[in-house]
Amino acid sequence: MKVVWLMLRVWLDHHLLPVWMHDRSPEGRHPYRRQFTRRYQLKRGIVKGIWICAGLLVLINPVLHILLAIALPTTLLSFAILDETR
Repeated sequence: MKVVWLMLRVWLDHHLLPVWMHDRSPEGRHPYRRQFTRRYQLKRGIVKGIWICAGLLVLINPVLHILLAIALPTTLLSFAILDETR
């Protein structure tokens, strides 16, 4: 079953995605391939840690206004960290 699923995924990937998405070599200036650079991976790790901490804070006090007070600034902080403008 795993082989069939893998074959389906590869076929869909090959026929539905644009050609430039098949190249996964890191390049800092390309809008898609910058995700594979070491710098971007480190930033994603930082954002992942921030979201884990925010999730733990929400689990401590699971009330809607606390969730919103934590989730909205965390989202903005994540966008600011991952932003590539200089």
